[in-house]
Amino acid sequence: MINVVRNALVISLLLSPLAQADSAYETLQFALREQQITNDLREKCQLPPSLSDEALRQTFLNDKNDKAPLIAAAQALKNNDNSAYRERMAQVVCPPQAG
Repeated sequence: MINVVRNALVISLLLSPLAQADSAYETLQFALREQQITNDLREKCQLPPSLSDEALRQTFLNDKNDKAPLIAAAQALKNNDNSAYRERMAQVVCPPQAG
């Protein structure tokens, strides 16, 4: 019984860095997808560089008509479905002050 507990502890200690590395990788992937969407929105809507990324995201996510297509676009990007991503991004409506 002691060996089983000890083995379980050793295995959990060995796998812990792998789980943390996986989590860090997922965080990086999320950040890269978020930046791609932000860049694509800037280009599509010809938004000024002076508009911060956070302000840009909030502008679109606070719009009830744009929120669903953006979430679907993010999911498509996560699934590496570029066709669906482009389709969803085309549904996003630029704010009136934009391009």
